Amino acid sequence: MNYLFSSTDSHSGGSWIEDWLYPDTGLYIWSVITFLLVLAILKWKAWGPLMQTLDERERRIKDSLNKAEQIVQDHAKSAQDNEKILNKAREEAKGIVAQAKEAGDKLKVKLEEDGRHKYDELLANATKAIESERNKALNDIKKMVVEVAIEASEKIVKRNLNTDDNKRMIEETVNSFKQKN
Repeated sequence: MNYLFSSTDSHSGGSWIEDWLYPDTGLYIWSVITFLLVLAILKWKAWGPLMQTLDERERRIKDSLNKAEQIVQDHAKSAQDNEKILNKAREEAKGIVAQAKEAGDKLKVKLEEDGRHKYDELLANATKAIESERNKALNDIKKMVVEVAIEASEKIVKRNLNTDDNKRMIEETVNSFKQKN
């Protein structure tokens, strides 16, 4: 009972289970050859291009991931560089503010000193002017007193009368002096 290699027995009218369990050898060989031929054609015409397309897609995905990773790294580096630049700018701003404050303090001190010197100078000039005017006024008063005394003396000499007359003339001269000034 060699059912595997007998092709005539399979069509002998056995049950469908026997046909299934004991397939026809010629059909089996042709099925295997057809399968291998279809497999070779699929590998040659479909599998190769399919694999090539998948490899190309995989390469593009890897390139995209690498580019994305590079962009993330570049952004991280840019963020760090920006932070460094920002910190440097903050430090420079603090330095500028400190310099401006120091310059302002120096200017304030200088202006105060200049103001004091100007005040002292004006005070000295005013004191000198007041002293000069006072001396001038005293000299004028002395001259007037001398003139009054001379006038009074002249009147006394011209009218050499008595003591009452002398007092009265001096009082008149002083009153006339008061009226002039």
